[in-house]
Amino acid sequence: MTAPTARSILPRLRLAVLAAALAAAGSAAAGTPLYHLTVVPGIPDASSVQAVDINDAGQMVGGYLDADFNGRAAFWDTDGSVHALGVPGVGDGFAYALNNQGQIVGSFMDYVNPTAGLLWNAATPDESTNLSSDPSVNVSPQDINDSGVVVGGFGLPAQSRAFVWTQADGLVDYGVADSTVEFEQAHWSAVNTSGKLVGGWNVHSSDIHATVGMVGTAVVLPMSDMAAQLPSTAVGVNAAGIAVGVGLADSHPDLVPVVFAADGTYSEIAGATLDQESGCAAAINDAGVIVGSAGIGSASGCAPGVQAWVYRDGTVYDLYDVVDDPGIFTRFQIGRAINASGVILGAGVTSDGSTASFVLTPIAADAVFADGFDG
Repeated sequence: MTAPTARSILPRLRLAVLAAALAAAGSAAAGTPLYHLTVVPGIPDASSVQAVDINDAGQMVGGYLDADFNGRAAFWDTDGSVHALGVPGVGDGFAYALNNQGQIVGSFMDYVNPTAGLLWNAATPDESTNLSSDPSVNVSPQDINDSGVVVGGFGLPAQSRAFVWTQADGLVDYGVADSTVEFEQAHWSAVNTSGKLVGGWNVHSSDIHATVGMVGTAVVLPMSDMAAQLPSTAVGVNAAGIAVGVGLADSHPDLVPVVFAADGTYSEIAGATLDQESGCAAAINDAGVIVGSAGIGSASGCAPGVQAWVYRDGTVYDLYDVVDDPGIFTRFQIGRAINASGVILGAGVTSDGSTASFVLTPIAADAVFADGFDG
């Protein structure tokens, strides 16, 4: 049997409305600003400051290097204050995700023991909970939903398995997609409010495939036959279960930003590579607004690229072209996360060549002129 290609499978997408919108999407030229830019507050005596996730309240998490070059997990509150999150000792920490309850997940490595997965609460940032009672395995949390369900990958080096952690059951091994495949690894990248899990499995960096699952059922399933046969991985998922990530392009051998339909097949987000050949979709909110990067489509997920973009209202925009004032930035690299209000968290390159994080807040239409009245 001939293996299906992206071209042969794409017509079977069931989300006709979404597919039609994506097909009509295109890169927009610079015009009326759509976003107001704010630089994420820096930290005294710190370097390599990164904010990587934002919740609906505008709280953010990420990390930085302190004056001794130790990695510190960080939490930015809505008042602009920054808090170093407590860790079990001296070493490197980083926070990857937070939910709307102020629960935060991340990791810590002390250079001696395997990487520990940690859970924090914004109300008590100095305290942490270790997600595993087994000190011999690496635990790498990637996401947490509003019910406090944590997902990611764990295990020995190069032998990662998908896991789900809950307060009631602790860390539960969800395994890999096919245990008969030597050296196969798996992880969950994201979990939505309904417990839908998305992620990927791989044997090596060039052999990646998107996966799906449900909290409470400890298995890793292929996202679809298409995803099982073509390079792909899922990075984010919204409340409706629509996932985004990367997949093999239809017309050239690059990974590009894609949307996964309800049946697990994927379609390219037309125009989302901007001026580049590759790219990735990093996040999608419940309104269906998607953000990502252009210039890189990473086998391990979504990484900063050459440009950043947003897909909204059927159109792809280069984010750098639609901010009111780019400020210190000479270019944007990625839109990392987006909350329910459409506020985007991203990263870019500054005029001195360093990188920094930014927040883009949608500029509301002027109500005075909304009906065309200009007198």
